[in-house]
Amino acid sequence: MFERAKFMVTFIGAYRRSRSDGGGHEAALQAATDNMFRSNRVNVPDAVYETWSDPRDELALDGGDWFGDGSLQITDAHLGLLRQARLTWDGAERGAPMLDPDRPYGRSDLLAQLAEVFGTGDADELGRRHVEMYFVLARALRHATLAPGRYALTNVAPADVRSALRGYGELSAEDLGLDADGQVNLTEDHLKLLRGIEIRWPSEYECRGRLDAGCYPAAAADPKRPYGDFTFIEVDMARILGELPPAPASGPAIFEPSADLALRLQRLHWQMLGAMQVFLEQAALAPGTYGLYPDHP
Repeated sequence: MFERAKFMVTFIGAYRRSRSDGGGHEAALQAATDNMFRSNRVNVPDAVYETWSDPRDELALDGGDWFGDGSLQITDAHLGLLRQARLTWDGAERGAPMLDPDRPYGRSDLLAQLAEVFGTGDADELGRRHVEMYFVLARALRHATLAPGRYALTNVAPADVRSALRGYGELSAEDLGLDADGQVNLTEDHLKLLRGIEIRWPSEYECRGRLDAGCYPAAAADPKRPYGDFTFIEVDMARILGELPPAPASGPAIFEPSADLALRLQRLHWQMLGAMQVFLEQAALAPGTYGLYPDHP
């Protein structure tokens, strides 16, 4: 009975991951079926598996009020690895950018890559370093700087951006924030949203599911509430962009964006994949100690 329940949980998890990646119902069923017979589960030491599955107690930062808060010493090694970040799209809920579970920093041999970057073969330390990159990514988005402009993608191709967002239908280059040459048009609006985007470490359930499916858990924006705690992301986006209307003198505040504003916000949200990718590749950030918020170092 237990084995049957375990089988069903694993199957359902694989199905949901495929749907999150933009696959249709039939494709997700096939992907889940294929997953059940895969033999290439991620081969990492048990201690690393457990650390990645639930790092909250062991790796919480000093001075933080929750997992992800607190101060971190960011080094040249961290920043060099961040430059190699490869993003894709989590299609769950409203969707959001995420580090590619197959190759978060461009290589599928993650532990070997971490060993080269941080100069150690200690598996426990390498496991911790990967979780540290969650803290690094969140702080880079808040503290690093990059001017608006046109930027070429380096670690992914324009075709990868289109493929990652295929679950939303045939999106135009304008929808994706790409110009005719495949470069990203980075605007002040994108930069404001990058400052406000919420980065998280996946849940224990998600982490174990990815590891068992041959992928890596890694930092990602929250696909349910990418920009804050309001029920609708349009409210959070408008708040960040300074476009919420004044609250009424009496009665509840109800935000109903116009059709034009709703379309603009939706496009901006899709465009965050390319915007975050070029930001991580090219934004300037010096080594140092950083808190999560610029006004609380």
